[in-house]
Amino acid sequence: MIFSKNVFKEGGKEVMKRVYLLLIVLVVSIGLIFVVYGNAALAQEKVIKWKAQSAWHRGDAFHDEAEYFCEALKLMSGGRLIIPKMFATGEIVGSIEAMTETSAGRFDLTHNSGMYVAGTLPWTGLLIGSRPGYTNESIFSAIRYLYEGGGLDLYNEYIQTKYKLYNLPVVITASEAVYSIKPIRTIDDFKGLKIRTSGLNKMFFEELGATCVSIPMTEVTPAMERGELDACEMSSFYIDSKSGIEDVAKYVLVGTIHQPVGVTVQVFINLDSWNALPDDLKQIVDYAARVSMWHAFEYGGYMDQVMAEKWKDKFEIIKVTPEMQLEFAKVTERVRDKIYKSADPWAKKILDHEKAWFDKYKEYSVEPW
Repeated sequence: MIFSKNVFKEGGKEVMKRVYLLLIVLVVSIGLIFVVYGNAALAQEKVIKWKAQSAWHRGDAFHDEAEYFCEALKLMSGGRLIIPKMFATGEIVGSIEAMTETSAGRFDLTHNSGMYVAGTLPWTGLLIGSRPGYTNESIFSAIRYLYEGGGLDLYNEYIQTKYKLYNLPVVITASEAVYSIKPIRTIDDFKGLKIRTSGLNKMFFEELGATCVSIPMTEVTPAMERGELDACEMSSFYIDSKSGIEDVAKYVLVGTIHQPVGVTVQVFINLDSWNALPDDLKQIVDYAARVSMWHAFEYGGYMDQVMAEKWKDKFEIIKVTPEMQLEFAKVTERVRDKIYKSADPWAKKILDHEKAWFDKYKEYSVEPW
């Protein structure tokens, strides 16, 4: 077919319009495909899944608190950072092994206690609750020191001398009780007592004349049933409520003894996993830890009262006397002197750091320090 010049021009314009229209449609369609599927892929990339294990048995109050932290983290991050399952102790490794496995990167996080690494880092208790620490006489002074006095930074610095871990406190408990087969009514009753304890608390009880055994909390009740222990300290009534201790012990000593305040449970995060997080997610992890800590303080304090009422007929509850408190204070000073004389420079470094904070603000505190 032969087209005239005019026909070709008119037809050419029409063809070119159609070509341009098709190109525009094609570009828009491809763009939409990239937007839809690209955003979906990006959303998937933003979900970070951490593998984690606690140091507690499933069903224990501490493990319940570990799962509370997981839920808080998921909600506060909008699902960007999740722990699909908080494994319990023994489901993968033991309580103490969970610390080394997290440090090695086989877990991203463990809900655990710095007291459990006292074999390699003996002074952790000074920073998280043991009595020789200057700032551990009340929950309020302990928390202020950790968050506003540089205590948490110092704790992480100390932890990182041996482990690739970054930690944040997640549980506060009241002064720990001492459960026993024999009554403890005076200081002399500690002499010769075979007691389970952990971390730096061992020095306190040994100064009282007791023989100390360090085993994880999950192993305490069976050991007492077998007659391997005369007494134990674990935590507060709420935390101990699922341990079965009420069916074994006949007496419980309550009041300020070896550990006036317990900030003894933290989340320990593998340092590479922590450093890989964007800054906003790091802040969210910190917030989730603080919310968890408040939950343990508020709900745990309430449950301590509930359990005290429930257990009042299970065993005899003995209260620490003023005379015992005076002796405990003297023991604390003796233990502190021994720590100062340690050849490990970290002992003096931690105590001096705490004392500087203690001396600066004790006059203005709104509760006893």
